[in-house]
Amino acid sequence: MLGSSLLPALGLLQARAGEKGQSVAPVVLPAQVGQWNMEGQEESYGSDTLFDYMDGAAELYLAYNFRSMKVARYSKGEGPRIVLELYQMGSSEDAFGIFSFEREDQEAGVGQGSEMGGGILRFWKGRYFASIYGEADGLEPAIVEVGKALASRIQEVGKPPELMAVLPDASQGLEPASVRFFRNHVCLNQRFFIANKNILQLGPDTGGLLAKLSGPWGKVHLVVVRYPSQERAAAAEASFRSAYMPEAGQQSKVRTEDGRWTGTSRRGDIWIGVFGAKSQEELGRVLEMVLGRLGKA
Repeated sequence: MLGSSLLPALGLLQARAGEKGQSVAPVVLPAQVGQWNMEGQEESYGSDTLFDYMDGAAELYLAYNFRSMKVARYSKGEGPRIVLELYQMGSSEDAFGIFSFEREDQEAGVGQGSEMGGGILRFWKGRYFASIYGEADGLEPAIVEVGKALASRIQEVGKPPELMAVLPDASQGLEPASVRFFRNHVCLNQRFFIANKNILQLGPDTGGLLAKLSGPWGKVHLVVVRYPSQERAAAAEASFRSAYMPEAGQQSKVRTEDGRWTGTSRRGDIWIGVFGAKSQEELGRVLEMVLGRLGKA
């Protein structure tokens, strides 16, 4: 469960400018999918009532600019039910972000990106994220059918974060399933701990990517953050160096206690950090590879 440190930023998150002003076509949940029928009426939740539905876990969704949620339950009369949760986020980046945060299973062919594992289907499309699961084992085929029926009703098609163009491809060592989009340091720390404090000065107006790269350099963690201005990026870079690698002085790289190398670079409003390279030379190779792709973002 994420900590309460997210709460002070929630007001800003709700006002985030991403895709602001664009109308979102309302999604009508399917009343029937095959032999599965919706029970009663759908439930609706907003940012002020989401905690009533999921308690502490709501903070994760709020961190990704949550707007509203619909919940419906489907059954064939007697027997277990299928539960559908549809979340409307503030932008397609946020919908992708909440999907990417826990992604670990195989693609299921639903929406713009999906996974099926442990009896749960998760996918994103446009500004929507969906989670569909059964109340018993063996319902996976029906869950996927419900997911496809729902996805077909979402008319909007979104875009993944533009920053993803900076990432190397799989032939260059990227582990695609490791890519996570985040907005604040709490979410980043959940997947790769950097510091207790917000030394990268992340907030609702920033967007970042975390990914793993495997190659001659070993297995490294790559963090890329886009800030709203060059000044903000420069301030974040100075903050990171002061807190994380003070012994490096004017250098942009340092050897850590485990014998690995960490280094940073910045171009304009984009900051890059590489953590855990086998050598100083390999660290430089990874940084150069990412810097060479900056014009694509």
